[in-house]
Amino acid sequence: MQNVVWVMVPYIYLPYRFWQLYEGLTLLDSTSELQWVRYLLIFELVMWIVNYAIDVSQLPRLFRWEVQSNDLS
Repeated sequence: MQNVVWVMVPYIYLPYRFWQLYEGLTLLDSTSELQWVRYLLIFELVMWIVNYAIDVSQLPRLFRWEVQSNDLS
């Protein structure tokens, strides 16, 4: 695959996933007997945010962006 357009899919999808998980958290009461679901949603939200950070950190390598050296010698 020479084209890396497919790499852009997570950048569109993951913010929507963050919103879905946040909305799920707002629907649950903090005094609910479903406290384990609240913890699961928080865990998943953190996991998706870490996944997004990893995806963003890979952009320079995937698009072969040049790194400029500031060597003054």
